[in-house]
Amino acid sequence: MSSRRLLITNFREHLDVYVLASASNAFLTVSQYLAVSAAVASYLPVDPGTSALIASYGRVPGIALALLLNSLAFEGILSVLVVVLALSAIVKSGWRLAYAFSSVVISAFVGYWLGSRFLVILEWISTLQTNRVDISSSYSSLFWFGLAGTICYVLMILILRKSYGKLGRDEHVTSKDLP
Repeated sequence: MSSRRLLITNFREHLDVYVLASASNAFLTVSQYLAVSAAVASYLPVDPGTSALIASYGRVPGIALALLLNSLAFEGILSVLVVVLALSAIVKSGWRLAYAFSSVVISAFVGYWLGSRFLVILEWISTLQTNRVDISSSYSSLFWFGLAGTICYVLMILILRKSYGKLGRDEHVTSKDLP
């Protein structure tokens, strides 16, 4: 099987990995938006970067822009990691190790990013509660959006495993036909 054929074979899985990781990040971004928005509405201090964006563009666009810039960093790093994953499948020798390592790096990166975002949201909720702001909507949104993000993350890991298994089944063909 040629290198091009290998890339085409797993394109859908790699695209699914990217979409699911992005969706899990988006779910937690929405929850973070709700928590930060509640904090700003209660006149609680926010970080200087977000404060500058809020001062320049207003409350809703400023918070959205701050979170969008953060998400763009995630999307950029994720896209590079997914491309490395796709290219690791066409390595002549040792592709199993390269592909498995790339999969672990993607899983670890997305898991770390989601975990850190979850902790930031919990910090905002704690700050809101300390200042006697109603946190019921922020807390319930964190639960539901966090659950949806976790489901997407687990599905991403399962697709990575499926993709590795598919390459393993085709190994007898690929080891002979790779240039």
